[in-house]
Amino acid sequence: MSGDVRTGALAERYVLAPVRGGEALDEAYRALDGWFGVRGELERRAVVEDWLRTPEGREVGGVRMRYHLLVARTVEGALAAVRDCHVTVDPSTGVCVVYLAHALVLPEHRRTGLARWLRELPVELAREDLVAWGVGASEVVLAVEQEPVARGAEDTVIRLVAYGRSGFQVVSPEVLPYCQPDFRDVAALGVPARPLPLLAVARRVGHEGAPTLPAALAEAFVTHLYAVFSTHCREEDLRAPREHALGYLRRSGLAQVPLLPMPAAVDDVTALGPLSEESVLPRFPTLWTARGGLMDGAAGPGSSG
Repeated sequence: MSGDVRTGALAERYVLAPVRGGEALDEAYRALDGWFGVRGELERRAVVEDWLRTPEGREVGGVRMRYHLLVARTVEGALAAVRDCHVTVDPSTGVCVVYLAHALVLPEHRRTGLARWLRELPVELAREDLVAWGVGASEVVLAVEQEPVARGAEDTVIRLVAYGRSGFQVVSPEVLPYCQPDFRDVAALGVPARPLPLLAVARRVGHEGAPTLPAALAEAFVTHLYAVFSTHCREEDLRAPREHALGYLRRSGLAQVPLLPMPAAVDDVTALGPLSEESVLPRFPTLWTARGGLMDGAAGPGSSG
């Protein structure tokens, strides 16, 4: 990578390196699995290995995509953080969506600036991939899946606050009720797929703070991420959650979709109300919401996205 957003003490303490396989993959995946695997928020290791076998990227349904798995280490070599993301672009529309899948900062390295660095890094990766592909992008959107605010779970709020400070907003769940598909091997398990209702969190690069997102970009949020998911999930398991979100969007008839502000603090009641489980989950089938807890992790310190 040609760019580096680290500054000062951060640059002196940490070194970033891509992961291709071997022991580095063992360590990175083990760290992610310890945080996200138990929550059903991490793809199977075989899926990650498959993505790493095509470092130049691939194309699915007209969407070009490339997977990045990186680790941050201390200058002494100890693992400090893991970030993975997918850069996707549709050359026919010029829309680039960067899916911020997982970011994990190990506890002893939190509150150092690493989490913010991991949130900014994908912008540079996208720029480099677009140049390498020879594709111009008229729009770049950073896409994150975040869990609705759960009663008594302050960590669900802390992550939203952190993202808000980095220019992210929530695409209104009233217009785009978004789900992550079931990442389990449901065919092998012999169980029905159960999508995971989440908030669609977006940052339209260069338009931070705007009150709305063009409907075409809200649609791209879903279609680009689901193009990535199609590399490891069956179409029959993707169809219902994808159409649930896009159906709501189409029926709204809106050219501009409202963006909801992030909470400014953990006690920002006004902002938290529309982002709560009580407000969000009724927009989904009961089968999808009848579980013990929602996704616990997004790209705040030690989370997904």
